[in-house]
Amino acid sequence: MIGDSARRRLRIAGQAAEELLAAHPGATVWLEGALACGLAHATSDVDLRLVGNGALPEPRSWLSDGVRVDLQVSTPDQMTSLRELLRGFEIRADDLALFRRVRRELPKLTGLRTAKDYEAGQWIPVVDSDEAEVYRAWAVADRAETVASLTEDLLGLVADEQYASADLVLDRLVLTLASAECAAAGQPLLGEKWLPLMVSRPSATEPPTGLWHDTTWEWFRPLQRRLTDALLSCHLVNGSRSTSAEVPVEAQVDGPAWLAQRYSDGWFLRRADDRVPLTGAALLAWAERLEREPT
Repeated sequence: MIGDSARRRLRIAGQAAEELLAAHPGATVWLEGALACGLAHATSDVDLRLVGNGALPEPRSWLSDGVRVDLQVSTPDQMTSLRELLRGFEIRADDLALFRRVRRELPKLTGLRTAKDYEAGQWIPVVDSDEAEVYRAWAVADRAETVASLTEDLLGLVADEQYASADLVLDRLVLTLASAECAAAGQPLLGEKWLPLMVSRPSATEPPTGLWHDTTWEWFRPLQRRLTDALLSCHLVNGSRSTSAEVPVEAQVDGPAWLAQRYSDGWFLRRADDRVPLTGAALLAWAERLEREPT
């Protein structure tokens, strides 16, 4: 349900779009960010993008009815180049150049994913359903990479008994994991402040407590399962968990905090710099064991 703050800003966005279109015939105006998804608070800005060729204004900001409007300006060619990254999902363990580029461009891709074009008084989504699915896969992969990096920090901090720092890292890890779940559910990466309105359950953003002296890391298994489920929602595996327990797991992994990872060339279990390839069926078996026995 759209709140009063969002409704007010959508009205202002529409007025600004009409003025820009009148001043720049042939251009288009996009609304981007959280407001394009119906989310805003009492001091939220309005993010607009003018897309066109020829004589266009410089990016600028102004106040409209007390609300800040931020205008970005792009050419169609610039947006087409960015949109090419939503044509397909491709990450290979031996060639991460494209993944690194996507991660650098992810804020812009999120703007594109949320973008709505102003047409005849209506805001129409810019990307199609196929492009939205590719964005979903990239977004979850990005969040999974961040979860893996934070987990590596967590392992080191706990090993050195730096528990205060470990608490901070765990807080960030849980929020990142919650954003991965939101992305897996088809939502754009809008920022952590919106997570309470986006998560499927309030506990998704709450870190476990009282755990640093549990050397088995059993408390970490729900986090492992949640990340695995987010990845599986984007990359289906034949079979089911009810039958996968009979499939022998190809990877033997010792110690806690291994995480699932999915590249175009297959599934992996990863911890810090260690990466073990495994089949989809073996991944399902590993995920099922997380629910039955200690790591």
